[in-house]
Amino acid sequence: MTDVFAIDAEVDTAELRRALGRFTTGVVVVTTHTPGGAVGMTVNSFCSVSLTPPVVLFCVRRESQLHAHFASATAFAVNVLADGQEELSSQFARPGFDRFASARWRPGTTRSPVLAGVHAVLECLTDRVLPAGDHDVVLGRVVAVHPSTPGRPLLFYSGGYGSLA
Repeated sequence: MTDVFAIDAEVDTAELRRALGRFTTGVVVVTTHTPGGAVGMTVNSFCSVSLTPPVVLFCVRRESQLHAHFASATAFAVNVLADGQEELSSQFARPGFDRFASARWRPGTTRSPVLAGVHAVLECLTDRVLPAGDHDVVLGRVVAVHPSTPGRPLLFYSGGYGSLA
């Protein structure tokens, strides 16, 4: 028999944020093509779900100015950032829609922007969008993989960028 615990106490969100910050993540820029042009945002809530079929996911906050674009996108690209691309990450994390102003990119197979010089790119067709708390989980089927560049990944840990030793 499994013990079930009923806990009524609220979780301290500041303490939760600090604890989650202790989990090292990679950094990606997720991009999509919209009728108004290219949009993209920096994400560290990205992971592989399945190899067969190839499925990945990322999360987008519902209060984000880009939420509607990604929640309704039919395709997106996951641009995996390399060590040394902190400025590119910051550029796509800033408020505003014109995050591509100084970024080099080209349309990919799905028309989603593929950023130049990144570590790797996965192009996906959106499979479904699931609500999860104050975010939506966007699941996508990988339909194209662009060759990766050698080097180390850009990492995020405890509120700042890092790299492998």
